[in-house]
Amino acid sequence: MTATHPTASTPPIPTPLWIRVWLALLAPLYFLAPAAVFALPALRRLPRAVWWVLGFYALSQQLPALLTPEPLINSGLALARTLLIFSFIALGASLNSTRQLAPLGVGLALVYVTALSVTGIDGLNPLSQRLGHPYMTPITLGLAGAAGIWISLFGGGKMWWRVPLGTLALGILLLSGSRGPLLAALLGTALGFAVRQSRRVALGILAGAALLAGGFYVGTRLDLPAINRLSNSDTSGRDLVWNNALSVIRSEPVSGVGSYRLGARLSPPGEKCTLWPAPDGTLAPCPEWVERLGQPWLIAHNVTLQQLAETGPLGLLGLFVLLGVGAAAAWQQRDPLGIAVLSGLLIATANDNTLIVPGPFIGELFWVALGCVLARMPQRSPAVGWAGGAAAAGLLAALSFPLLVGALRPAPAINASLDALIAPRNVQDTQNYQAFVRLNLPPGPYRVSLRACQRSCSTIITLPVTAPADGPTPLLKLGGNLYDAPQQRLELLLYPGEGSVRPQPLAQTSWTVTRTAKSP
Repeated sequence: MTATHPTASTPPIPTPLWIRVWLALLAPLYFLAPAAVFALPALRRLPRAVWWVLGFYALSQQLPALLTPEPLINSGLALARTLLIFSFIALGASLNSTRQLAPLGVGLALVYVTALSVTGIDGLNPLSQRLGHPYMTPITLGLAGAAGIWISLFGGGKMWWRVPLGTLALGILLLSGSRGPLLAALLGTALGFAVRQSRRVALGILAGAALLAGGFYVGTRLDLPAINRLSNSDTSGRDLVWNNALSVIRSEPVSGVGSYRLGARLSPPGEKCTLWPAPDGTLAPCPEWVERLGQPWLIAHNVTLQQLAETGPLGLLGLFVLLGVGAAAAWQQRDPLGIAVLSGLLIATANDNTLIVPGPFIGELFWVALGCVLARMPQRSPAVGWAGGAAAAGLLAALSFPLLVGALRPAPAINASLDALIAPRNVQDTQNYQAFVRLNLPPGPYRVSLRACQRSCSTIITLPVTAPADGPTPLLKLGGNLYDAPQQRLELLLYPGEGSVRPQPLAQTSWTVTRTAKSP
């Protein structure tokens, strides 16, 4: 007796109108995303084996939270995140096919038009500047472009709307100047075509590659900064963030710091919580309840580091078991749109974190697509077994490169020494601390970073410096606020001039700063 498809013997259930409206509004109005909790009853459509996977995930998030210094708050936060993820999975389970994600294209089109309009209203040329948006970063816009490409290629429907949406999405992807979303779009599109197993595979991949290559070639010939940035290998300071995240992991190796609590550790000492920048560049302060969490949208820019820092090894295992089962199920179902969304957004988590919810609709899209895939699994599937385990191990290895590079390829030894270091060891005020440093280095560009450490470390300031062929570097002034604490350790770190995938510095030194009582 063989297992049957869960929908094989029953006609498909129409998607409720409110879900279609929710999908259409998700991208431009993503603060409405928590309304997905009304779809939670649809979890009943999932196979029994998936329930066990979801139960293990929920347990893997709750147990570490109970071991943190604030178990009540962190348990509530872990429960809130788990409830949101399950809500989006349930909403995906309400869909009969990933093709029913097509209404998302309406909202994506609004996002594209808004980005181009805001960039123009601000007097910026979208061909020479990275696109702007009232509440989305260029990276989010790039991922929005990737999502539009996937929906236009694999979402079904009439060509009259798919072709304009795909063309506009490709333009937004390129003009965002974001390399991670470009890689996500390429991988997701290639795998989406590959699972079709037909002659369209070669034609589709060739056509997509030709469009991307053509856009890239034109952009580089016109010397457009947003396009030129796509060929830059600089990790934009992520190596410093990864090193700080590793210090958080070492400080709480078993429990992590709790869901949504990593930002409080990564933010510079004394920095106030702020919301996203307005189009004029101003920053609004966070509400008081958000201020209590620190800065929850400061992330580790890597899914493995983020999960280890927040929920420890058990939480990491629970997440990757769920991801592995979903990836294996999607591949077995040969669903082009499901494969494109899941694989593309998973590869984007290597230098970002596209799975966090609530967020700017990207994480929500991922979990909805995952729910749609899980709901169509047969009752007995290798995805909840050897295939899911192999997929989980493969994803963990592929997405953990900051850990693997640091362990397998330590930073090369260089002939670096201090020529001068003027840094107070005793201060009465931890605000506006200043240190001066001059270094003897091999010729070339570098970055010098000052960070403060207590239980973990966060960056105070980072400056570029070029070492001359003869003699020391110019005297550098490093300054900023320290932690308001009786004692802390300061570290001076030396990195290559361009950000790399290696989080460890080329050289470092440290000293202790003690706060003394003010004179009467």
